[in-house]
Amino acid sequence: MHPLYSLRGIDPHAFNAFSWWNLLGVAGCVLWVVAYVLIIRQCAREKTYGVPLLAICLNFTWECIAAWIAPNPVPLWSGLDRAWFFLDLIIVWQLLRYGRAEQTRAELRRYFYPVVALTLVLAFFGQYTFIQMYKDILGFMTAFIINLVMSVLFVGMYFERAETRRGLSVPVAWLKLLGTLATGIECHILVRQVDLGVSGVSFLTFLSVTIFLFDGLYLYLVMKPVTVPGLAAAQA
Repeated sequence: MHPLYSLRGIDPHAFNAFSWWNLLGVAGCVLWVVAYVLIIRQCAREKTYGVPLLAICLNFTWECIAAWIAPNPVPLWSGLDRAWFFLDLIIVWQLLRYGRAEQTRAELRRYFYPVVALTLVLAFFGQYTFIQMYKDILGFMTAFIINLVMSVLFVGMYFERAETRRGLSVPVAWLKLLGTLATGIECHILVRQVDLGVSGVSFLTFLSVTIFLFDGLYLYLVMKPVTVPGLAAAQA
């Protein structure tokens, strides 16, 4: 199977920490770290979880692989991956602590913990085998595929929680949109830099544009005025 890209014969300038695209990417990663912290703080206060279940499982297993099993060859990025991992441990704990009570279907409440465990296992092996087969060494493609899934699920979570707004956050919506936009720009340039023979980045462009559209939709939704009677006064 032909790899998505190759690091053989790489231009050392591609990973220069002070190149503008890598500075932009680091800024995007920092925005994501801040988003994680805000999610954890808000959900601790509201006793809920703030990221959709499937997205949590995909994110956490991606970070397990990127931080410990197939670490990123760039030390700075590897450090950021590990920061995400430890923050995501708290997000996973919040899912396990508060998630069962949030489920509206009796079957999912009953089998909530086995469902989470199975989803984590499938997410891990699905990503690991994808990386092995397509040599996504830097985790670019898996990260953006997961990001798209997350963006779509955030819109769904808004409609599930529109009346209570529990776990929904305008600052987090902004941070996700801007953080992903920044890392998307970086990755478009970096893939070309690390592999001059790559045939194109059209799929990465599709993922980035679609993520941006769904992130923009989610931001629009969470910024809408609260219209549920009594809720606006409670949030004031």
